[in-house]
Amino acid sequence: MAPNKATTLLQRGFKSLGFWRFLALVFALLNLKHIPFAWHLRILTGLLTHIPYLPFPLRHPSRTTNPPLSPSHLFSPLLLRSRAHLPECDYNVHKSNSTYLADFDIARMHLLTRLFPPGLLLTGQNLYEEAGRQGPKRLGIYLGGVSCAFRREIGVRVGFEMWTRVLCWDRKWLYVVTHFLPRGAVRPKGFAFQPWKKNVARRTKEDATPVAAVEKKEEGKEGKGRGNPLFFATAVAKYVCKRGRLTIPPELVLRNSGLLPPKPQNPPTNPPEPTTGPPPSTDSPSLAPTGEKDATASLPPIANLAASTPAPGGEGGKTGEEEEWSYERIEAERARGMAIMEAWNRTELLDEAFGGSEAVALGEFWDFP
Repeated sequence: MAPNKATTLLQRGFKSLGFWRFLALVFALLNLKHIPFAWHLRILTGLLTHIPYLPFPLRHPSRTTNPPLSPSHLFSPLLLRSRAHLPECDYNVHKSNSTYLADFDIARMHLLTRLFPPGLLLTGQNLYEEAGRQGPKRLGIYLGGVSCAFRREIGVRVGFEMWTRVLCWDRKWLYVVTHFLPRGAVRPKGFAFQPWKKNVARRTKEDATPVAAVEKKEEGKEGKGRGNPLFFATAVAKYVCKRGRLTIPPELVLRNSGLLPPKPQNPPTNPPEPTTGPPPSTDSPSLAPTGEKDATASLPPIANLAASTPAPGGEGGKTGEEEEWSYERIEAERARGMAIMEAWNRTELLDEAFGGSEAVALGEFWDFP
């Protein structure tokens, strides 16, 4: 039987190089997060979107003037929407565990470039002047560790949101937490830097569907103490601020960013802070890099490092709710976060579980070179 015209055209299409190029283009457009250098472009987008002196193109004129940072913004979450694409799914057609950390990178970049550039620049300039205009002029903020707890799977092409905020800080580390939620499952009361968004509290039937489905699925299950059933995952990271080898307390950067309220005349005495690392061991040498300095060693208690910047008051359209973030309230929230992080900080003790040259290995194998 002679092939019909449609079959002939289809056969020619499969043999055509242009057909396969077209399919490759469609696949790339459907999976933009995974084309070469996509991660770098996403990081660059976060920088261009939030750094004040690099305005994002095509932004509406009414959106170019943002309110100054204030203590009410310190613990506020930043929302970032994304979607699970096929290349990031495992053999169960669920978002692979390793890809959560790549999305976590982007979410943290958006938060850090929104809140910290003023403080990093001003603190670096002040330290440069105090050092007699010697040494680095700018501060660096470096990632010190990440951890992620997985709760529910994310299917292919399923949309999700990342709610990222500052959790707490101590003399050395700044902790940032991200919650992965179904898209539209929870809506904030408003958006401090996007006041043009209206009716943010309204939720559609489509938005509410994932929440209702999860609650029904989790109903009656044993072990209800596993956390919020709405979360896909929760990730936490810690950062350190450095000027060369000198460690800069995060509180100084927060103060110079305008994110801390003024210190009261007689601040209350804080209880001892949770430990931010394993207890010192007399049997093993220090793990600190040789020659590294720590500017936090001679610092007074955290309570005495509070900001001395003027309070925002009621000017500039500040709401009463924003004015409620007093020194005491911020200290209470910081202490609550540090209590959560106490157990995680002790994971540095896992270094002692390394067998090293005394261990008998099972074998040595190759992954892709």
